[in-house]
Amino acid sequence: MPRQTEKEPDVSRAVNALRRMVRGLRSAAEAVERDVNISAAQLFVLRELERAPDQSVKDLAAVTMTTHSTVSQVVAQLIAKGLVIRTADAVDGRRAVLRVSGRGAALLRKAPRAIQAGILVGFARLPAAERRSLARGLEKWVAASGFSGVPSGLLFDKPVQAYRKRRPRRSTEIKKDQS
Repeated sequence: MPRQTEKEPDVSRAVNALRRMVRGLRSAAEAVERDVNISAAQLFVLRELERAPDQSVKDLAAVTMTTHSTVSQVVAQLIAKGLVIRTADAVDGRRAVLRVSGRGAALLRKAPRAIQAGILVGFARLPAAERRSLARGLEKWVAASGFSGVPSGLLFDKPVQAYRKRRPRRSTEIKKDQS
């Protein structure tokens, strides 16, 4: 009996393309973390701030195509590392703007291109009709695979998980031994 992939070569092609994409992304993200000691998501946001300084978190969310809260978390990590500075906007003092610090600029001089930039450039090279078809097809594949509820976020974002560590409970056997 023939295997399903032999009957449906498109399945094999799509899954193998996805595997190559995931493997390439994972490898590139690990290289960024190893070489410059920040996450690929942090590098992407830092590069966007280098390209256009004095952006708000809201502005960054739009250019990185993600949510305000996701970008806010990444920005907070970059500020904590001394790579980004938050200041009041010179025109509207109520608005906070972000810029790459001197330390952040030094890091960017030795950092590779952001992984996401390569993905965006590659996607932009496709004809418009193929971009629409691919986007529509990927959305349908995600839904059919049961992943519609998974938030997209930034690629390689490592969100800070807010949780409280609990002290381990003592078992009743330990209590009996101590009595």
